[in-house]
Amino acid sequence: MSNPNTLKAKRKALAIDANNNALPITLPSVALAQTRDTSISASTEITLDADTSIIEVTALIDNVFLKYGTDDVTNANFDEFIQAGVTRHYVIPQDITAINLIDDGSGATVIVIEK
Repeated sequence: MSNPNTLKAKRKALAIDANNNALPITLPSVALAQTRDTSISASTEITLDADTSIIEVTALIDNVFLKYGTDDVTNANFDEFIQAGVTRHYVIPQDITAINLIDDGSGATVIVIEK
């Protein structure tokens, strides 16, 4: 019988605690910075805190494209895609000081929490 905490094909098992519960991706910690932008319609840049290593991105209302770095993001040139109503966690690549976001339609609201 397969372990329910194992992801599909060639992915590593999620870490579990002593009670066989999946552990959270990030530990509770004080945010370094928070951004809530209700007008993501053109490429919008967010400069990251120098100590940021993980971001939590929540797309509200519309899908959002994300690109690491200072180059503008488009729906044809992006690094990550976040569906509306979904929260994702990303480890910031080394030497990245900013991210750019753009919506997939008529304007999105996005929340970015830096940790």
